[in-house]
Amino acid sequence: MYEVEQLIDGAWSPGGGDLTVCDPADGQPVSRVPVASPADVGAAVKGAREAAPAWARTAPAERSTALRRAADAVESAADRLAEAITAEMGKPLEGARASVEAGVGTLRQYAELGPLHRGAALAGGAHAVDLMAHEPRGVVAVITPWNDPVAVSCGLLGAALVTGNTVVYKPSERTPATGWLLARLLNEYLPARVLSLLTGGGEVGAALARHEVDVVAHVGSTATGRSIAAACARTGAKALLENGGSDPLIVDENVDPQWAAEQVALGAFANSGQICVAVERVYAHRAIAPQFLAALVQACHELRV
Repeated sequence: MYEVEQLIDGAWSPGGGDLTVCDPADGQPVSRVPVASPADVGAAVKGAREAAPAWARTAPAERSTALRRAADAVESAADRLAEAITAEMGKPLEGARASVEAGVGTLRQYAELGPLHRGAALAGGAHAVDLMAHEPRGVVAVITPWNDPVAVSCGLLGAALVTGNTVVYKPSERTPATGWLLARLLNEYLPARVLSLLTGGGEVGAALARHEVDVVAHVGSTATGRSIAAACARTGAKALLENGGSDPLIVDENVDPQWAAEQVALGAFANSGQICVAVERVYAHRAIAPQFLAALVQACHELRV
């Protein structure tokens, strides 16, 4: 049983709580989780706000080094993270390990790009130089989904942290232990209060989105994204949303229909189809449509749980 803790104002809270997450395969409880109160949300945001100026002034190379070390720690804990993913959301262990590896790669990519994200000099008049400089926004609320909890979180957390923002992180209530383990690994290499962790259901994410943050970065459902956009319209925070779509794949006439069918089956059914870029519609050129369809039916027959 994972006894999940929250990280608020630089301190870890006692583990356990009112929310229980069960293994989707057998229904057995796997995580006990605290539900953040409005006071917890306020304290986390306040701590992040107070830590923001110092982290923003930290040299980009130093922030990059911290993220690189955190990526190494995540890589070292890959098996433990993969086991938590499998226990909480059901992804087969091999796929869970691949998700962690993707998250590690993302953290390392941002560690390399962070020091380069410094603006540009623009050609102005003959006796003038126009300079565009990027600056941290401040406090970023990161709200992530359950379907790929490490890879998606690493993308949002890595980008925000390496560019000098402090973060209040709220993982999905379906995968809170995974988020907790990831936060513990990252926090080890960050100054106090640069990263906070809140857990609980949708009401916690909604309270965080309504709070005095500068950015709300969210990957998840369209309905939640619309609620966040409305909250940001009222507070003035920037909304960064990556929500569900209806993703088309096009098969042209000069494509090998057998290969295309294999790619469509992978794109449609990977992670049980529960990813934001899953193939949901296919447009096949009429010249190869019959061959493609026959190959797709065969590819689907060969899939095994």
